[in-house]
Amino acid sequence: MTETPAPDPTGLMLTAVTSRPTPGTLRVTVTGEVDMSTRPMLEVEFGRAVADEPQRLVVDLTGVGFCGVTGMATFARLRSRCADAGIELVVRPSSVVRRALDLAALRSMFRLEGPWASGVVEIAQAAER
Repeated sequence: MTETPAPDPTGLMLTAVTSRPTPGTLRVTVTGEVDMSTRPMLEVEFGRAVADEPQRLVVDLTGVGFCGVTGMATFARLRSRCADAGIELVVRPSSVVRRALDLAALRSMFRLEGPWASGVVEIAQAAER
């Protein structure tokens, strides 16, 4: 397991923790904010994950509270790299990441799992709580 915090000039942090929950599966759990200042660290972590050549890469973004356009571009590059390497990519989005994927019209490019995978119904249910 590796943990790589990336300092952000605004004082915010991004953490990526890599683990192997099952044989053939690599999980990268990202917490914090994905923006221009944290993108380089995230790209490095994703590069390591793809280079490891798992059968399945799970990117857990449920702890991401902000995701800008830079994050969308980073995730799209990761998708391409996984496709080229024959790696199954699964994304577990937070509500924020799910909304960004929808706004950028990128949701259909990813296999989404988790509580925010289906979107509108779950978002409405969470708002009611």
